[in-house]
Amino acid sequence: MNRRDRHSTQAKGRKGGKPRLHLHRGKPCGRELRKIALLQIDAVLRELRGNNVSPGPVHDARTYIKKVRAILQLSAVSLCRKEREQFTRLLRKAAVRLAPLRDSEVRVRTLDSLLKRTGLPAKGYASLRARLAGMAERERNNAARRIPEVLRFLRILRDSVADLPADTLHGKDLKRRLRRTYRRGRASLDLCRAKPDPEAFHQWRKQVKQLWYQLRITSEYWSSCAADLIGITGRIGDLAGEERDLTLLDETLALQPWSESTALLRKKISELRPLLRREAVKAGLTLYGRRSGSFVEDLDF
Repeated sequence: MNRRDRHSTQAKGRKGGKPRLHLHRGKPCGRELRKIALLQIDAVLRELRGNNVSPGPVHDARTYIKKVRAILQLSAVSLCRKEREQFTRLLRKAAVRLAPLRDSEVRVRTLDSLLKRTGLPAKGYASLRARLAGMAERERNNAARRIPEVLRFLRILRDSVADLPADTLHGKDLKRRLRRTYRRGRASLDLCRAKPDPEAFHQWRKQVKQLWYQLRITSEYWSSCAADLIGITGRIGDLAGEERDLTLLDETLALQPWSESTALLRKKISELRPLLRREAVKAGLTLYGRRSGSFVEDLDF
């Protein structure tokens, strides 16, 4: 099961399922973008209702926030500077308050996955897992107090998005924004290759994630290649996300008391991370092998 499907079983059991992300072909682009943005915001409010800090809903809430960010970036040409800054600020505040909870859960999950992948005995890491699980439990308690603030930010955002005029945005504007997203990802990939450090790779990962969402949003307007593009960006996202999770675990292990078992675990991480980066970059060279103008030629608005 890949990263994107990890919480699918829980999600399928929720009323209504996942909200629509793609535009309907032939309908006004601005109105459609506003509609799907509101659907994602409503989904976050629903997931976190009752100050819910369970891993599945928090994961989904963060995903919906990222989708809203991708939608609003596509809409940027129709927004004034004040609106763009307000939306960016509200989304960042909401995401930042959820991030520690997500990270604490990821450490436990990544440890379990790493032990299974490397064949290291889970029994030998039981005390470490218990410490990480304890950190996650404490973070859930702290996060429950932050959720009302997250919900307040998102309700403000929802009201603002609902009031936006939508008739000034056209297909040609979305095409330019997608071209810009692709061009920025291409430049980030070049930086990764020239300067192979974790932060450069992380920044490229975020650019690929934006492109992945925007391809899904516009999928009905690609003449034939949407599925292939969505597939390769999703694969890069999975590889880069796994590398990021291992980095997070390694940073936590570096703060733990030294032991032979911890040192062995960190050695395994140091071996896996470069492999994941290389595989992601290799896929990225295929994805970003075209100029940005050529890339959007198949986008038919």
